[in-house]
Amino acid sequence: MRIDRKFVVVLGAVIIATVAIGYAATSLTITNSGIVNVSTGANILISTSSIISTTTCSSSTGPYADSGVSISSWSLTVSGPPQTIYACVWNNSSTAKTLTISGAGFPSGVAFSSTGGGVSVTGGGYQLVSFTLTPSSSAATGTFSGATISIT
Repeated sequence: MRIDRKFVVVLGAVIIATVAIGYAATSLTITNSGIVNVSTGANILISTSSIISTTTCSSSTGPYADSGVSISSWSLTVSGPPQTIYACVWNNSSTAKTLTISGAGFPSGVAFSSTGGGVSVTGGGYQLVSFTLTPSSSAATGTFSGATISIT
C-alpha cells in the first residue's frame, strides 16, 4: 500500500500545528501589565513599595496610602507557578482592627488568595500581608484590568 506524498505532508503540517498550539496554550504570558487596584477601609493604609516576605513593617516601610494604590507587576504564565506580592498595612486608628482581605475581577482560571486576613492589628500597628495569584491550565491569556483587592 502506497501513501500519497501530499497526504504525508499535510498530516505532518497538522501534527506540527497541533504541537505548536498546545505549547502556546501552556506557555503564553497571562499578563505583564495587569493592574490590580487596592482599596482600603477607614484608617487602613497600605504600602507596596519594595516589600518582600521578610519585611518587618513599620513607619519606615512607606509611603503609605489609602487611595490610588495599584499593583502592576504581575507576570503569570498558564499553568505556571503562583506569584506573590507583599504589602505592609498600617492601622492608623487608636483601636484594634481585624483585617478582611478579598479579591475580585481576576481573569478566568486565576485564583486569588492572601495572608493577613483575620489578623487583628493593634491601633497604630503594622502588618505584613501577601496577595497571591495562582494560574490554572485554563487561565485566560492576555492583559487584564478591573481586578481589585480590598482590605478593610
